[in-house]
Amino acid sequence: MVVKRSILLLSALLLSQASWAAAPAGEWRAEARRLIASESDYPQLIESLQRQFPLLSDKDKAAVSLIVGYCQSRAGNAQAELFWMNKYLGEFRAAAVNLAFLPGAVRGKINDFRLSWQKDFPVLWELALAPEHASAAYFDPPAELNLRLRASIPCDFQLLSREGTPLAKGSLAANVETVKLPAGADFVRAASQPFRLLLTPRGAPERTIEKYFVVELEYDVPADVEFDPLSGTLALKGRAPQPEQETETKVISQRIRFDKELFKKTVLKDLLVGAAFFVVNATLITSTIDSADTSLFAKSSLFGTRRVFNLAGIGFSLSALSKLPKVFKRERKIEETTRDLPGAREANQALERDLALARSRIGVKLAVREL
Repeated sequence: MVVKRSILLLSALLLSQASWAAAPAGEWRAEARRLIASESDYPQLIESLQRQFPLLSDKDKAAVSLIVGYCQSRAGNAQAELFWMNKYLGEFRAAAVNLAFLPGAVRGKINDFRLSWQKDFPVLWELALAPEHASAAYFDPPAELNLRLRASIPCDFQLLSREGTPLAKGSLAANVETVKLPAGADFVRAASQPFRLLLTPRGAPERTIEKYFVVELEYDVPADVEFDPLSGTLALKGRAPQPEQETETKVISQRIRFDKELFKKTVLKDLLVGAAFFVVNATLITSTIDSADTSLFAKSSLFGTRRVFNLAGIGFSLSALSKLPKVFKRERKIEETTRDLPGAREANQALERDLALARSRIGVKLAVREL
């Protein structure tokens, strides 16, 4: 019972939400008919229609854009009028709308208002790349792209980069105008290129419109290729250049050489110093100790000196012995043989051919998207 009651409650809630979302589609017409008869009610009507606008269908949005633009004009709000008429003429392409629900007198004024805007307001009917430039080879891009422009009325145009650098200017008549868009190698290295377009009606510069658009690039890369569009580097997956030569090292002969100079500087030097300590200890100090003329106090002092000289002699002798192995140096005569690897060279040549083929297969698809 509880589950059944919950389902019924959820169904009722969904139905109420659906009816609430769909209600403005019919209610806004009745409200517009009631309020539009009196100019003092324009602010209330504008606020109401703007609040309901997101809930409407595209067809109703076109009608509401035109009505709100008209009301803003009568209220003297030029910027708001421009915003809503730009939406009606530009976004909804001056779609035919049914205003039969409005009073006949008001309906006539709105139609006259629409015609006056259509006469002086440029609607961009076409903004696209020419078919021949809808795709290009990444490594052989065209120097320039053909951009197709067509406006609803004759007007002047200026094409600029997003930073404001002038790229092209001219006039648009009733026919399609082809504008040269600079391209080249750097053009294809970014995923999108931004531009700005100004359309100025002849005789009505205050109704200049500004359009932002980007040329978007989609890279067509083979599945077996690793490719970086920013740097233009590519590699084949699982394949890398191989060394075409290898070097073999062979020991021909070896010998041990006695380094006389090093022996003199290290081993012999320490041996001589140690021998000097032993000689002084064995002659001068010992003879002085054994002499009958030497006092007992002097003899006791010389005993300590003899011990120091004996230790110094031993120390230098041991140092000489530790340095002795270093004077014997092993010398080897080595022969290096380099030989070619034909298999690796053939593999590298095949890799170069496949890389060149992969470069030719990397393409770019281009399309214009208005912002």
